[in-house]
Amino acid sequence: MQRPKQIFTLISFLFGFSSCSVIDDTLLTEEVSDFSRGVVVLSSIIKAEFTLAEEVNTLGFTDNLQFQLELGGSADTNLTPLFSAKDISARQSLLAALDGYVETLNSVASGKSLSTLYDEFIGTAGNLKSLDPGDFNLAHSLSFLDSNQLVNDVSLVDELFILPKRDQRLYPVVEKGSALIKKTAILLYFDMGSKADQSSKCSYTFPKNDLKAPMSTLRLCKGGLRSLVANAVSFDTTVWKDKLTYLSGKSAENSNARKVAIQRLVAIQKIGRSLDRLLSETQRALIAMVAAHDTIHDTLVAAEKSKSASLIGALKTILFREKLRSLLETATAVKASLSKLLDSATVAQDFQHPPTDIDLSGESDDK
Repeated sequence: MQRPKQIFTLISFLFGFSSCSVIDDTLLTEEVSDFSRGVVVLSSIIKAEFTLAEEVNTLGFTDNLQFQLELGGSADTNLTPLFSAKDISARQSLLAALDGYVETLNSVASGKSLSTLYDEFIGTAGNLKSLDPGDFNLAHSLSFLDSNQLVNDVSLVDELFILPKRDQRLYPVVEKGSALIKKTAILLYFDMGSKADQSSKCSYTFPKNDLKAPMSTLRLCKGGLRSLVANAVSFDTTVWKDKLTYLSGKSAENSNARKVAIQRLVAIQKIGRSLDRLLSETQRALIAMVAAHDTIHDTLVAAEKSKSASLIGALKTILFREKLRSLLETATAVKASLSKLLDSATVAQDFQHPPTDIDLSGESDDK
């Protein structure tokens, strides 16, 4: 019964907020602070998702290598990661820019000194300028020219990190920051991609995406992180299906081994669905992040014109926080399930002595 009470409190807060004839500085500071914390949480989740994807890739490689050796075959023993160190560095620079921006935003809103952060801002701006379109998975849904333009647009917002040093007013920072938030969110949205085509045009060309339109209108073709994860999961499930086929002709003594193989097969498929749901929810959280930042911008515009804040705008900020809570819960559950599967991978390979006390059912997405 705690949920209805929370919603009632939020609604009461909103009506009180919208009834003000001028913008309450305290409420605005709290809104900026909440937004800043939310972006940092989202950034950390995105970083973790690339790690989870690599762990799924490693799991498939390990399972396949073990099976090939059991069959007496010759298998490739070199693990190929999904992303190079340069690829990961580019994404970390992008996320560091987001974190740096909201830290700036929060400091300006609360009246804190920016002197200790200035050197970090300069480093972040430099990293943005070194972004390369080739480091991101965009070719599945954007033309070469559009991909280059999007990355170039993000890399040119370095002035944002110099601006607060000259003008420590919130409005100019938010005004300039809108471009970083929107372009970065779009770049990450495309980079995460889709595990299936979302447009009939995907079979022969790129969907016509207007990058200035609302992000909810974007249509992606199969590719990006979601597609890579789906392929890695499919590879590992194929390995376990092949193992079941191999065991089907064996004696009844191998019934426990078959049970283990079935458990592993089910577990990796369930984790695959949960991880894709996490990535899909992350894309929706990026959309909510842009909407929440627009709310802060609109609130400041209203303050400039001595108007009241928008109730709908405040709801967007709350929706962003709610999506992050859900996202964090999903990310935690997926990480726990995958860790359990990775920890039990070695003993699961031993068909002659299968584990009897390990639950390999994986993360359930039927809750």
